[in-house]
Amino acid sequence: MPRTTGPILNDGKATALIFDINNDSLTQSVIFELEVFIITGSGIAKTPIAHELFSIPPLANIIKTYSIAGTKAYEFQADGISGVDFTANIFSTDASGNLISAQRVLGSETVKITTLTPVP
Repeated sequence: MPRTTGPILNDGKATALIFDINNDSLTQSVIFELEVFIITGSGIAKTPIAHELFSIPPLANIIKTYSIAGTKAYEFQADGISGVDFTANIFSTDASGNLISAQRVLGSETVKITTLTPVP
């Protein structure tokens, strides 16, 4: 089931978005699709900056990083197409690499959506 963080306001401190996914299955790979959007101003539509489809082998961890420097807000959408034994969390960091706890979203805090936003 696809999930989203919803728009997350960036107070100007966050420069990077980090997606951390762990496949805890002993035998099954996870196929994951993700999208990252930025919002650069009020009343401006969200702009896609990443759309990826990838596989995570059993007992593996993958970390993906995306630049969100200078954005007013951002949104992360993802769908675990196959596999059920995984965890996915989203973090943002400042220019020095420090985590910004107010912009942290655990997988359990995301919201179900019917489908990922179509990206051209």
